[in-house]
Amino acid sequence: MNQLESTLDTLLKRLDTATQRLETVEKALASGAAAGSAPAAAAGSAPSAAAVTEFQNLVDQHIVPFVALSKQLAPELAQQVDELIAALESEKQLIALASNSKKPTQDALVQLIQPINLHAQKIEALRNANRSSKVFNNLSAISESIGFLSWVLVEPTPAPHVAEMKASAEFYTNRILKEFKGVNQQQVDWVQQYNAFLGDLQKYIKQYHTTGLTWNPKGGNAPSSVPASSAPSAGAPPAPTGAPAPPPPPPAGYLDDNKPKKPAADMSAVFSQLGKGEGVTSGLKKVTDDMKSKNNPNKSSVVKADDLKTTTTTTTAKAAAAPAKPPKFALESNKWCVEFQKGNKNIVIADTDPRQTVYIYQCQDSVIQIKGKVNAITVDNCKKTAIVFENAISSCELVNCISVEVQVTGKVPSVSIDKTSGCQLYLSQESLATEIVTSKSSEMNVLIPGATPNDDLVEIAVPEQYKTLVKGNRLITESMSHV
Repeated sequence: MNQLESTLDTLLKRLDTATQRLETVEKALASGAAAGSAPAAAAGSAPSAAAVTEFQNLVDQHIVPFVALSKQLAPELAQQVDELIAALESEKQLIALASNSKKPTQDALVQLIQPINLHAQKIEALRNANRSSKVFNNLSAISESIGFLSWVLVEPTPAPHVAEMKASAEFYTNRILKEFKGVNQQQVDWVQQYNAFLGDLQKYIKQYHTTGLTWNPKGGNAPSSVPASSAPSAGAPPAPTGAPAPPPPPPAGYLDDNKPKKPAADMSAVFSQLGKGEGVTSGLKKVTDDMKSKNNPNKSSVVKADDLKTTTTTTTAKAAAAPAKPPKFALESNKWCVEFQKGNKNIVIADTDPRQTVYIYQCQDSVIQIKGKVNAITVDNCKKTAIVFENAISSCELVNCISVEVQVTGKVPSVSIDKTSGCQLYLSQESLATEIVTSKSSEMNVLIPGATPNDDLVEIAVPEQYKTLVKGNRLITESMSHV
């Protein structure tokens, strides 16, 4: 009955939102009739006021039920969506300010979006602080796509920017659907609500902010800042009891362009780079032929399992001197966690079980060997690291990695490579039927056995460039090959 009551409550809220939108349209039509034949532009702030109202309608229609679902799934997810609600409230305030103000300078605009930026940073911090969470895919979907908030800085076509951020979330939302479709309808509804919001946000932007955030050329000067939203907007469910305290705000100077940039999902990097305008590419260096990895004569070869020094799972992993965080090598419930290892080439996971998963995070210059059969393997944010495993029941996934090598000595149904630069995948004779899925990645090679055991491995490059043609009402896409 609780599930039925929750569904009915959500439907009633959506019906109430639809009624409010109809009343808004009715008032607008009545106002237009009273104005006689006056042109629409003479209405002054009416279109801008409609833009603010419609933005709030989007939040009421999609984000309010989205927040309710999140609070039912996990407290850490509830805390993250509270920050999302606050960020959207700050963005609504910016839209309202724009309706009454002249467009400020780019530097002033970057200052105006600081409240949005702070909430986005907390969203990213909550994801990083809960990597062992059962809803880590949900946390990551929001974190990876939170850059959609920066559409207010994008010109002249902000809507495609939101579409790109929606695509960034799909790596994780697809995993949620794959895991919970037919098992947990709340998770499926969660994904559908978020996708629907980002889709309708694109339509909203095309209608009210076609070439960028709409400012009022007859308005006054914009203030230097917008107040930060510290609480969810009206209509949002209250914060869950016992939820952990939010992370502290980032230190001053976080947006300093001289500091190292965060990954693309970090809003500080998004906003500071967009604030440079056309100068964003001025600091890029030209890549010469000798800098390309394919011309490197010292390119590493296959990592052989026999060359690895064998230890047991109880062996303490050696840590590199003074790492940013202490190295971790432990079995937590059914998940092996190998994190923050630097220069450790003797990591062996020997006592495995088919129900277990392996999560390898922020390792560098290390080698991890996985014996036996596990359920799934995830390699996240690793650099110059090699993974050798025998069998995986589900998949092996690589995301946000640089210069990694993966060797399959047994079988694995699929290998997923996302946002990775430089990947050498070695397949055994048994694993030639493996499905390889790639997205937003480069410098990928698959090496397969030769015709005989004495032959060298055959190296095949994974296509990175594609050609698409319109054929009737369909798109035909094929990989480009340069001979």
